[in-house]
Amino acid sequence: MTPKLAVAMMVAVSLAGCTAWQPQPADSLSSGSGQKQQSVEDAQKKPDPNAAVTVKQFVEAHDQVMGGIGDIKASNQKMQGDLAEIKATNQKALETAQKSLQIIEDMAAKQGTGEITLFFPTSGSTLSKGSLEYDRLVRFADFLSRESRGRKLIFLSIGSASATGHHQTNMKLAKKRSEAPLDVLDKYLINIPHEFYKVYGTGDLHSPKSVKMKENQRYQHTRIIALFDTSQAPKVNEEPKP
Repeated sequence: MTPKLAVAMMVAVSLAGCTAWQPQPADSLSSGSGQKQQSVEDAQKKPDPNAAVTVKQFVEAHDQVMGGIGDIKASNQKMQGDLAEIKATNQKALETAQKSLQIIEDMAAKQGTGEITLFFPTSGSTLSKGSLEYDRLVRFADFLSRESRGRKLIFLSIGSASATGHHQTNMKLAKKRSEAPLDVLDKYLINIPHEFYKVYGTGDLHSPKSVKMKENQRYQHTRIIALFDTSQAPKVNEEPKP
């Protein structure tokens, strides 16, 4: 092989190598990093299923809370309505009882039987024999026995308490005071027909609040109204229930 032929072959090989290699476009070089970036963007745009579940749970919990609040408000409104209705009913019953009591008082005054009010010490509910109030009750019973002339006596006994202390305690105390005179009347009217038409306590219903002890003592009593007949006597109610 001549030197010229050897050089020609080397040049040919070199050209062939150059022809086989092609430079890559810039777009191709950046395609890898671009695909990675696109993947990141796609991942960012795609909703996170865990986040969706969390939002759903929050919405459901919120709706549940708001629904509970709505139920509470509705319940409170109904309760307020019920309380207003109870208050109106109690007020009506109280007015009826007061009117009935007024009729009985008028009947007692017309018949001449009258009434007596017995006073008790603070927290007291008994009538001690020989005490001033005991003797007053005995004289009242003697008067009625003389005036009855064979007619049946009817009694209405209403106990009261001052506004000091707890309401329920005052109710019990007033009830005991209303019952205190019964044994004395039974004893001194043993030969006179008689009946206890109504015996009850009003508690501190008619007692003023925040007054001095001397004034409170005026409401620690039992009021006894006597009648000869109940054919015209209206029904008397106790204190309306709270």
